Amino acid sequence: MDDNQSLPTSEAQSNTSTMIDREARRAAAITKIEDIICSLVHDLVNGRRLSMPLKTRKQKPVGADTGSPRMLCFPGRTDTEAWRFAVVLRILSIVYEALVDNKIITKRAIFYQDPELFSKQGVVDRLVDDIAFMFGMQRFDLNVIAGAKGLVAGAFSIIHSNGSILDISAMLEGTLVSNLRDSDRLDISNIAWILVIEKEATFCSLASPLFYRDCGIGDGIIITGKGSPDISSRKFLRRLSEAHIVTSTPPPIFCLADFDPYGLQIVSTYKYGSKALAHENAELVVPTLRWLGLKSKDLPTDETSADESGLMPLTSRDRKMAMQMLGRRAFAEDVELEWRKELQAMLMLDMKAEIQLLDRREGGLVTWLKAAIGEGVGR
Repeated sequence: MDDNQSLPTSEAQSNTSTMIDREARRAAAITKIEDIICSLVHDLVNGRRLSMPLKTRKQKPVGADTGSPRMLCFPGRTDTEAWRFAVVLRILSIVYEALVDNKIITKRAIFYQDPELFSKQGVVDRLVDDIAFMFGMQRFDLNVIAGAKGLVAGAFSIIHSNGSILDISAMLEGTLVSNLRDSDRLDISNIAWILVIEKEATFCSLASPLFYRDCGIGDGIIITGKGSPDISSRKFLRRLSEAHIVTSTPPPIFCLADFDPYGLQIVSTYKYGSKALAHENAELVVPTLRWLGLKSKDLPTDETSADESGLMPLTSRDRKMAMQMLGRRAFAEDVELEWRKELQAMLMLDMKAEIQLLDRREGGLVTWLKAAIGEGVGR
């Protein structure tokens, strides 16, 4: 696409509508914060103890009526409550400034504006998400994003609303996952497949030799959240899954993770979401994602020792997690029967394995991936 080429009328209208919706949500967030501040001023004028609401994501089970938020007071009944009041108020002031100036800030940037008060990054991470939940919004509606963590590489480009194009294919070994605006578009017209990878080391081993371009099964995209997926990586993958509307057919999306409960948990998070961010899952899940491996069929069947084969016994923590996962809806027989059977196989075999096990096979990981992805895309 030429840098100066205009968007099709329908697409331009869609982008305009998205931008209007985005401005409406920003205005609504500003109003909600102003209402809280006005209430605090009213308390001061009337000589009352300051109080403001905070509705946390853990107040009631997901899907239940969360009811009224609890009130934080200052002076607090305890030193901890007073500190929490001060922290929430400081975060609201920082977010308000970002919203009014229409600037995007990261959670990390919020923390460094007052590290002595916040104490640790996790405090900011949790309370920002709680504030968004209380407002009935997503974190991005507060102009707050998570710092980039994930990596992506592939033969595609990002087209910004101003017409500028970021060619990801020129970044041969990959780049940090971008925090996309609603008006940004992804051009994946040449993509035949997308592969989500649990581990950064595996991602790098595939990005460096340009596996996504020279694998004989069509051009692809590889992406990793470096273990447990962060919101930016999940949202980017969701956008990739929706970008096929500008192409003839949607490229299949695969996920490669370790053969252990944590690997399957990562696959589940990408496809079905997480409990902690249930209020945002609708914008993060990728229902079309397919689990590529590792699976029990990929484990060595010869009589080599565990050290030589790459197999490891499950820990007590692994077994406990697997049992808990079997009770979740995503692992029910009528939802993901294969996932359930594989968890049961892990428990029965009392074995787990990492992706690196595939390097021990003839042809290594690359040969295995060519066959597995090729079968998935029908080549």
